[in-house]
Amino acid sequence: MRPLTLAWSLMLALQSVILIPEASGQRKLVRLDGAGRLGPEAEEHRRVSSAYGYEGTPHSVVPVMIELAAVSEDDVVHEPGCGDARILIAAIQAGARKGVGVDIDPTLAEISYARVKAAGLEDKIEIYWGNALDIDMSEATVVFLFMGEGFNRVIRPMLWKQLPVGARVVSNDFAMGDWEPDKTVRVDTPDRTYVLYLWTITPEIKERVNGG
Repeated sequence: MRPLTLAWSLMLALQSVILIPEASGQRKLVRLDGAGRLGPEAEEHRRVSSAYGYEGTPHSVVPVMIELAAVSEDDVVHEPGCGDARILIAAIQAGARKGVGVDIDPTLAEISYARVKAAGLEDKIEIYWGNALDIDMSEATVVFLFMGEGFNRVIRPMLWKQLPVGARVVSNDFAMGDWEPDKTVRVDTPDRTYVLYLWTITPEIKERVNGG
């Protein structure tokens, strides 16, 4: 998902650092399971996404993102701000062995889990409600983003620190500051053109992060 304007993108970045733990109602992630309904503590936080606008990745763009990431059977795919889980589901259907999605909006988290369950993939995809910055991404080999450039700048050092060498990051529409992408792809849709960015975690990045 993504905020619809630059101003809201910057707001989301600040929210990610300061407010999201409070918005989640607690300082831990909540994994959805069973019937997929969150408890009473989620009620006051529903439709958080309406505050900054929600736009899911168009269905026609999803397979291009999967192809750009070169998803394979060895991959663990993460998506901060998973929306309705369409990318996670597509990644598993493309062969990834595991998917993990997080959304701050409890309603979207429930929708994601319901779609995962309807696809019969609840044994392969984990859905959490809470702060996307609280998830441990150390096992991820692919990360998909559609969250805004402000958020990308906040999560970038986490990606560098937590992801293993060879992991790929694909962002829809938003760059990563001065981190030059390995590749960009333009995708035309009836509504507009989307720009996809691909980065790879290299040994040089890990050495920089680790002070090598």
